[in-house]
Amino acid sequence: ETRARTARLLIEAGHLDETITFLPSLNVAKEKKNHAALNLIGRYYAESYSADRDDEHLENAWQISLGIISEKKAPLNERAEALYRALSLVPDLEDGTGSNWLTQTFSNASAQGFEILATVGTMASQVREHRSPDFRLEQLKLQTAAVAALTSNEKIDLKPWQEILTLYVRNWNAEAERSYRLDNSNSMRPQAQVDAYGNLFYSRYKPPTQQSSSRTIPAIPSGDLLRTRPSEQWLTQVDSAVRLENIILSAKLFLKVKEEEKAFPILKKLAKIKPEESKELVREMIRVWAENNNQNQKSRYRSSYSYYYGYNQRAETIPLTRSKQERNLKLLGNMVLEVKALGLDENFQEEFADAFIRAHSQAEVWRIEALTSVFGETSKLDAGTITSLLRRMRQNLALLWPNPKLQEQAKTNRKDKELIAQIFKGYAAAKNLCLDALDQHPDDWALKLQLASIKYEESNYKAGLASHPEHSTTKGLALEDLANATSDYISKLPLEDEDEESTEAFTTWFYAALGSPDLAALKTEHQPIQAEFAKIKAALESIPESCRQRHFDEFANTLNSRLANVKADLKYRFLEAALQITGKHERIEEAARVFEYYQDLVTEIELDVYLDGPDQIDADKPFGLFVNLRHTKEIERESGGFQRYLINQNNSPYSYNYGRPTEDYRDKFEKGARSVLEEHFEILSLTFHNSKVASRTDAQDGWTVTPYAYFLLKPKGPEIDAVPPLKIDLDFLDTSGYVVLPIASAAIPIDASGETPPRPYRDLSLAMILDQRETEKEASVTLEIRASGHGLVPAIGELIKLPIEGFKITSTDDRELQVDELDARTDDGAPISTHEWRLVLESKSENLPQNFTFPEVLANLSAKDDEGLSLQKYEDVDLVKVEQTTPIKGGSSKSPPYLLLLALLVPVIFAFAYFLFFKKSEVIVIPNGPQIPATLTPVSLLAFLEGLHRDTQLSKEARGKIQKSIKSLKDRSFGPGTDVPKIDELREIAEGLVKPRQQAG
Repeated sequence: ETRARTARLLIEAGHLDETITFLPSLNVAKEKKNHAALNLIGRYYAESYSADRDDEHLENAWQISLGIISEKKAPLNERAEALYRALSLVPDLEDGTGSNWLTQTFSNASAQGFEILATVGTMASQVREHRSPDFRLEQLKLQTAAVAALTSNEKIDLKPWQEILTLYVRNWNAEAERSYRLDNSNSMRPQAQVDAYGNLFYSRYKPPTQQSSSRTIPAIPSGDLLRTRPSEQWLTQVDSAVRLENIILSAKLFLKVKEEEKAFPILKKLAKIKPEESKELVREMIRVWAENNNQNQKSRYRSSYSYYYGYNQRAETIPLTRSKQERNLKLLGNMVLEVKALGLDENFQEEFADAFIRAHSQAEVWRIEALTSVFGETSKLDAGTITSLLRRMRQNLALLWPNPKLQEQAKTNRKDKELIAQIFKGYAAAKNLCLDALDQHPDDWALKLQLASIKYEESNYKAGLASHPEHSTTKGLALEDLANATSDYISKLPLEDEDEESTEAFTTWFYAALGSPDLAALKTEHQPIQAEFAKIKAALESIPESCRQRHFDEFANTLNSRLANVKADLKYRFLEAALQITGKHERIEEAARVFEYYQDLVTEIELDVYLDGPDQIDADKPFGLFVNLRHTKEIERESGGFQRYLINQNNSPYSYNYGRPTEDYRDKFEKGARSVLEEHFEILSLTFHNSKVASRTDAQDGWTVTPYAYFLLKPKGPEIDAVPPLKIDLDFLDTSGYVVLPIASAAIPIDASGETPPRPYRDLSLAMILDQRETEKEASVTLEIRASGHGLVPAIGELIKLPIEGFKITSTDDRELQVDELDARTDDGAPISTHEWRLVLESKSENLPQNFTFPEVLANLSAKDDEGLSLQKYEDVDLVKVEQTTPIKGGSSKSPPYLLLLALLVPVIFAFAYFLFFKKSEVIVIPNGPQIPATLTPVSLLAFLEGLHRDTQLSKEARGKIQKSIKSLKDRSFGPGTDVPKIDELREIAEGLVKPRQQAG
């Protein structure tokens, strides 16, 4: 037995040369009548003949097979195996051996073959519950091979065989029904796959095994089963009911594996016998055709335009060609004609419209000539087909074609202007098509509905590009047209066929009232028109009583089912409007409960916006606006806190939003707030709290406050009388995914026209710094004023007393009020602001005063240590503390330059005359040379040394020594490894360079 199993394994593997060693002896097998061993030997010879075409192997296989068939005591399964092997060898036999044997074996019901085939057919029906699909498939293959041999021999009369042939078809039908229900395969062709090493290969697709009940019999793959399908000649010999069942199952299986071309001839026959059942199969056939010819599906194995070269990335970027699109549309046009010829009293408009869309590149706007090439002249199309096409066309115009990502994927290389022009051409074509159809069908309410929707959506598209004044008017007229189309529909009620009733007019009108006739195109910026909802409710109530409730039920059911498709930030608006029309209808009861949940959430959260200070505001000065989230402790705990709204999650690599898409919350709030405030206010700054800020207890019991942001605003005029409401979108999980709830603040009245009290501040620190370093050149001084504190720093006139005694202000550099941060450590989360000014001061008299007195402080300063008032002045680059009154270094006169020069020359002239006429000519050495700076710092010494170096009277050696000292001082004081010399060392350097000059006179 082990040797026999080894032989079978080697035959399966194709190692025939190695098999003969393990085969049993032919003579021994004949003597012992071991039919299993004989079949194994016969199989070996048959496989060997297939491999090398040796006639000796053919003869051996044939004789062994006939011997087993003729042995009536042999087990039936062994005789059947021998019979099917003999049938497979018949075409290769010469001299009529095979055909003569067929005639003798199957000529009549008393012949030897009849008994075997009848028993095999019965056995095949009995093994239908066998768990191995491969085993059952082999039984069907044997049946098919036997019938093929029977039907190929014209000498055999098939009438006696009809019962067996019918049994065989029943066996096939049973397996086909099981495969249609349970098989997961969707193709009978080899499909491209990639192995673990990235190599491309083609093989039959095997879907992943699914867990099933142990009682469930695995199905034979549909593609394999179809290869054993009964032929036409075979089916003519079987019972009509069995034949009809086979036709239906064959069509279903061909469609299951997406072979619509093979299914269509079968459907043509079926349409004459079972027209109603054929309709569903025709719909499925059109759908399969659309899927197989989808221009926009990537990497399709059936596409003649796809190719692979390893992981060649260019294969994914080859644009679809127009010729492929045109060929598909031509094929679709032929199918439309062929389906019409079936005479099924059905135009399949929705299915053909969908097929047209799939066969057409998504990146290309439809052309009228493309429509006519498929559906014929538009004037000859029925209203339903045109309505279906227009509905899909306007959906594409609103959602698909304007998408720049789609254009990029399709490699159209269109510029923005070209794309916009294409969209407007599409809208023009859609309107013209609809108007032409209305000329043929002037009373069709569905066409009127599409025309109004197209106009509305075109206006939305224009408004999205740039604001245009006609937008509101166009929307209003379109809504009137939608109402009129709905009235036309109501006027046709009640209808004879309830299945033709529709709520499309009401739902389209409702979506348009929300902002867009297509719910998928509805955006946050689209504003609802509240007055329309009452009109829609009145229209529903005007429906004749006999069908009113059905329409109400269907309308409510549609809205309830569409809730899951509504964008998260529009759910609240959608339900609020829907319930105004339906009330608590039983069909929308679940959605009503969701809305109550939304309302409960809204009552537990507030956007708390209030002024920083009194509501009297100076129109020329900035004021502050606090923005906080006020909420109950419970909602904070259940939602995990509101700190995530202080984060831009898309910029944070580790952000996780607990089942919701990541969101740039800060940017989203800022964008919305700016759009509201910019009309009446100048937004100087917006400062957010840190994302780690903790909530604080509110005065109301059970409530807390999460500090959020602070605006610094300035009114654009004294006429501004209110801060408009601000809005923040908060997202929560719900039964349909998640919802974004808009939480809005109340408007805040302000008065910017009259007297204003000061804005609140505290902990104010004030630093005044006198800069006199340019006094000798400019004959002026500079006063820097730096103020900081909690709240908004007051204006300079409220900080210090102006003007400054003895000086006039010639220029002011105001560096604007800045909010540096928000202090979450304080109860009010007050901002920490700073304000700096730089005043250039000139003396009111000709002479610059010897002393400077800092101005009097008017504001209340902080009494804390290291805060309050700081008075300083510059000594070179150093700041030193000074008293209220401090000397001014430099010149004390503002006389003209020539007077100063004359004053300097007079003493020189007198000295020269004295030495020339009165002094003896004796040489007296006196200290002479440059004076060392009184205050020595690295900066002052560098300036002194550079002045020495510029003296051209110095020797080259002396200047070189000074240059070395300059370089050394710079490196030590300002280099990467600073070693700033002490003041004693600085003085030593200076004196070492100056004393030789003083001694030299």
